Amino acid sequence: MHSRFFRAATAALLSFGLIGSAAAHSIWVEREGDGGARIYFGEFDENLREASPGLLDRLKPEAKVAGSDKALKVDKQAGFFVVAGPLGKDDSVVAETVAINERRGDKPTKVLSTLGARYVADFKEQAAVNTLDIVPAGKPGAFKVFYQGKPLAKAKLELIAESGWKREFKTDDQGAVEAPVPWRGAYVIEVQHTDATPGKLGEAAYDSKRFASTLFFRVADGMQGPPQPAVTTPKR
Repeated sequence: MHSRFFRAATAALLSFGLIGSAAAHSIWVEREGDGGARIYFGEFDENLREASPGLLDRLKPEAKVAGSDKALKVDKQAGFFVVAGPLGKDDSVVAETVAINERRGDKPTKVLSTLGARYVADFKEQAAVNTLDIVPAGKPGAFKVFYQGKPLAKAKLELIAESGWKREFKTDDQGAVEAPVPWRGAYVIEVQHTDATPGKLGEAAYDSKRFASTLFFRVADGMQGPPQPAVTTPKR
């Protein structure tokens, strides 16, 4: 996302401790019937959603409509962030939240951790916006992954249906992948990436960067899938 998104998080030197495993927490964006959107934080396959007070308080996401530089208003609620603004029904909403966390050990290191998310209403091709981004490639089940605006080859992705059904895939040399979407309903695709390049977030230095990004979409046609698990909210 735009660099000001990163600068806005300079003071947030907090620990996600949640990026790095296949079952890691992520954020995802869903559109609501009233024309707004919501950012959830948790594990989509388990329908686990963090709340406030709790781990939701660690995030400071910013959002905008893909293709626009105007930030959308983001307000924290008990179980999600509300995204409000002038949203068209077909608009793609993107979000990112950034922080530096310290990894302790024989040699403590600081990692710039970025959680990104995108919502799409259909499968038309779109340009990358987030630093690590997953976008549709023009037809159902076809996607592309970009890092810093360039196709990311051999990236590992996990496709997750709302029932918890999952499959893993890998992009080709052009960052493209095709994955079956057999069930009607909601899906999330998640991709993770690490970058050993050091740098600074404002005045705060970091040793490396780690990213996790999601794409949320719905499929209208297909088989009736297994039921979605009940929503769970851990007590923290």
